[in-house]
Amino acid sequence: MKKLFLLFSLCFLMATVVTSTGCQRGTGCPASDAASVRTDRKGKLSTKRGSSNLFPKHMRRKNR
Repeated sequence: MKKLFLLFSLCFLMATVVTSTGCQRGTGCPASDAASVRTDRKGKLSTKRGSSNLFPKHMRRKNR
C-alpha cells in the first residue's frame, strides 16, 4: 500500500512538473522574446533579408 501511494504521488509530481511553464506570470518569456522581430526607433520592421545559404560560395559556383 505504501509503494502504491509513493508511485501515485511520484506520477502526480512528474505530471505537474511537465505541464507547468517555466515563465512567471505577467512577464515575457525569454524563449519567445528572442524569436520576435526587432524594430527600429520609429517602430518599423527591418527590410533586410537573411544571408544564410545551404552551400558555401565555392560550391554554389560549381553547381551552376
